[in-house]
Amino acid sequence: MDALLAAAGPMRPEKRKRDYRDRNSKPQTHKTVERGDKEAVDPSTASILRTTRTPSSFHSRNLASGKGKAPIKPDASVHRIHDKKVRAKVARQDVAAKQAAIERADVNEWINAPLSGGQGGIEVDYEAGERSWKVSQDAIVEEVGIASSSKRFDLKFDDWGSYKVDYTRNGRHLAIASSKGHVATFDWQAGKLLSEIQLKESVRDIKFLQSESFYAVAQKKYVFIYDENGVELHKLKHHIDPTHMEYLPYHYLLSTVGNAGHLKYHDVSTGVMLTQIATHLGSPSAMAQNPHSAIIHLGHANGTMTLWSPNQTTPHVKLLAHRGPLAGIAIDGSEDSVGRYCATAGLDGTVKLWDGRMWGKELRSWTVRNQPATISYSGRGILAVGGRTGVTTYRDVHKSTVGAPSPYLTLPLPGLSAYSTKFCPFDDVLAVGHNRGISSLLVPGSGEANFDSAEADVYETYSRRRERDVRSVMDKIRPELITMDTDYLGHISLDKGGQTHAEREGRSFRQLGRMERLRATGKADEGEDEDEWNGINSGDEGAGANDGERPAKKEKVKHKQRGKGTGMKRYLAKKKKNVVDKELLAVRDKVEAQKRAEDMARKVASGEVVKETGALARFG
Repeated sequence: MDALLAAAGPMRPEKRKRDYRDRNSKPQTHKTVERGDKEAVDPSTASILRTTRTPSSFHSRNLASGKGKAPIKPDASVHRIHDKKVRAKVARQDVAAKQAAIERADVNEWINAPLSGGQGGIEVDYEAGERSWKVSQDAIVEEVGIASSSKRFDLKFDDWGSYKVDYTRNGRHLAIASSKGHVATFDWQAGKLLSEIQLKESVRDIKFLQSESFYAVAQKKYVFIYDENGVELHKLKHHIDPTHMEYLPYHYLLSTVGNAGHLKYHDVSTGVMLTQIATHLGSPSAMAQNPHSAIIHLGHANGTMTLWSPNQTTPHVKLLAHRGPLAGIAIDGSEDSVGRYCATAGLDGTVKLWDGRMWGKELRSWTVRNQPATISYSGRGILAVGGRTGVTTYRDVHKSTVGAPSPYLTLPLPGLSAYSTKFCPFDDVLAVGHNRGISSLLVPGSGEANFDSAEADVYETYSRRRERDVRSVMDKIRPELITMDTDYLGHISLDKGGQTHAEREGRSFRQLGRMERLRATGKADEGEDEDEWNGINSGDEGAGANDGERPAKKEKVKHKQRGKGTGMKRYLAKKKKNVVDKELLAVRDKVEAQKRAEDMARKVASGEVVKETGALARFG
């Protein structure tokens, strides 16, 4: 037996299977919880254990590889950046921007839409013959709540002319101005009057500035700025004979246009006149701004509409919108439009809808019964056309391009003419200014229910307003960034072309100055200076070390003349310098030819030059 054990050798330990489970984790069993007299409950049926995994059949596999959604990739133009660090930084920013856009769309779809409860509006049974435009204001007031019914009111001012209206950005305050000088601002929701003044001269327009603390009034001769108490603060003398005004809140620019046809931009934060552009189309009949791109739209008496920015002296777009003068222009700033759709109304009785992505042809056109005088869009895209005997509203006008749209609501004003219409932001209220005061009308479904308190807070307090004013000044956008394409900013700029840095950064002929253009075309009057320079170089061969260098420019001798008109003579002489004129060049050539002929005659008479008299004389 001992011999057998010695032959077998030592015994090896039995191999154990490797345990791949976590040693620290303990198996979780399904235990029932005792609840006294009540029945015991198994917690695993009402909870998800830590090791629970959803079945693979529920996983989203929208790719061919069977994986989830595709990762977000940066724009292809990012790869053209040679610097690795800059390329990585720009790629991260681009991916973050795309991810933010996706998350913002999810928020708008799953959060904001349920809060608003839909767009709302008047629902009718079309099969039974009901129409929304047959519903009167009295019927709406009876059905809505007490708080909403109080928003329907009329302010009657007889013999004070036609009224213009304007709301603040949050829709809390209302400003009115009559053509005969009556101006008032008040908190229309609380019924509190802030200021009321009688200017005793004609007033053409009124606009709130950054908040209700300041507002601008286009009076007979100049534009004046008043505070919330009606105290005059500034008189803008550069804005002469204004007719229309628009305020750009993100740029702090007050834009005005007058009977002279000059579009002017004034920075109200610094008090500096930014630019003045001549439209060359006379006094405009309508004016509006695009809230998304800050482009100014002007309507003229010859039926054309022009689009302007402070960065160009020529219009971005110029189109013939109507066959007669334009009565009003409105830009749809709703979420569905994002400033793309523009509506125009003409004195020919037609209303046209345009798409900013294709200005060549109108999307829709229809004729209204009352002659239109004003037009405006609401926060939800409802279009209001005001004119004689009332206001007509239209809903979803850009969703169809066939025929005339059916009216949504008709707001009759018997014996009156609407001169100004303005929808209240974040509320279903339309303010109409007519020749006997103003009327606040209810338009269900016209206001945007969701507001951003960082942009326009409906329940803004005094401290919040001060903080917002400071932040808006610090975040003021430069006017150079106003462009037609709002997606231009934040993208990689296209390659300018050229192989070298000088070629890429070189300026075109259009960007050159006047003297540089003359030198490039060979018309610069610099002959005398070049001849003098050539004579200095060739006259003295032993000039030394300074040979070949351009001599220092001689200082001009100042002739201190005294007498009448010497300053004007110097100004005219300086103005005529380097002016290229065909007639002037012809006269100069004629004078030079006469001098050469006289010099030749003098040399022939003195014997310096022998003039040929034979057959070769014809060859000079």
